[in-house]
Amino acid sequence: MSQVKASAKAAFARQLRAWRAKKGWSQVELGDKIGYSDALISGIENGHKTPTADFAARCDDVFGTPATFTEFQELIAREAWPSFYAPALEFEVRAVRIHQWSPLVVPGLFQTEDYARAVISAGERFLSPEEVEQKVKERMDRQQILRRQTGRLQVWEVIPEGALRHIIGSPETQRVQLDRLIQAATTPGVVIQILPFSAYDNPGTNGPILIFDFTKDPTIAYADCDGGGMLVESPELVIALTTKMSLIRAAALSPRESLQLLRRVRDEIE
Repeated sequence: MSQVKASAKAAFARQLRAWRAKKGWSQVELGDKIGYSDALISGIENGHKTPTADFAARCDDVFGTPATFTEFQELIAREAWPSFYAPALEFEVRAVRIHQWSPLVVPGLFQTEDYARAVISAGERFLSPEEVEQKVKERMDRQQILRRQTGRLQVWEVIPEGALRHIIGSPETQRVQLDRLIQAATTPGVVIQILPFSAYDNPGTNGPILIFDFTKDPTIAYADCDGGGMLVESPELVIALTTKMSLIRAAALSPRESLQLLRRVRDEIE
């Protein structure tokens, strides 16, 4: 665990203990007020558990500390990711629309827990089981941006057919993951397109692309690769990546055809 991340978790724990003591509440009493177990509260105060965004929001509500616990939790979540991606998390949270090309696997925002566990375990062989589970939890927590009630996020994903057919974890894990994509593809605010094997010479072979649109601020892009990544703010480069994203979409199946392919591949998995 990095020293920065440890400090963020420690600061959250100190605030939690201090505010609970100020109110004169036991861990059991606080748990009753916010709907969480005293065992979880004890784990967070001791630094053994990581607070979720919902836990932080409930703490802010019950203690009357607008954004205090939420900001600490966002810092912890941001630091849980590689340093090269951490800046992009801020934009992911603030964006009103995210465009993404994910050329290898199902994108993290739509991964199931078992699929995420298999991807993380395969890609980072030297992690302990506890570290794998922590990363899985952090990825699941990140998906909360899809469920926010105000300023609902819009997401437009393009995924290659190979990501649907390549078995990750087990056939059952892959089937459940495709069920998740099918459900997402029929959700308002989400567009999913599949780039089929028949799309020759597509322009997305250089790696993943993320584009963040905001209500008032200029669009920002992010391009990553194995072991590194880059935020793109230059208008000229953002336009270039946006054009590349448009070309990838043009080569992909329509949303309706993509849904049909998702269902067909899901039924073919034995």
